Amino acid sequence: METYEVIEVIENKPRFQWKESGYKLGEDVYAAFGKTNIGRLLSIFFVYTQDRRAIIVSARDMSDKERKKYVR
Repeated sequence: METYEVIEVIENKPRFQWKESGYKLGEDVYAAFGKTNIGRLLSIFFVYTQDRRAIIVSARDMSDKERKKYVR
């Protein structure tokens, strides 16, 4: 996984999903599911902060279950 791939997914209009409340009030954990420019399907998990920043926690290839849901 390369940094540019995470950026591509975010720029390519991924599907966002709220995952859980964060440790700090107003800073929740979200997932972004999307494709890189060459079609690699990624799941990216991040904390969205109160000052409108996204802090990437994890990025990986989509699981089979996530992939099936994404392509619907």
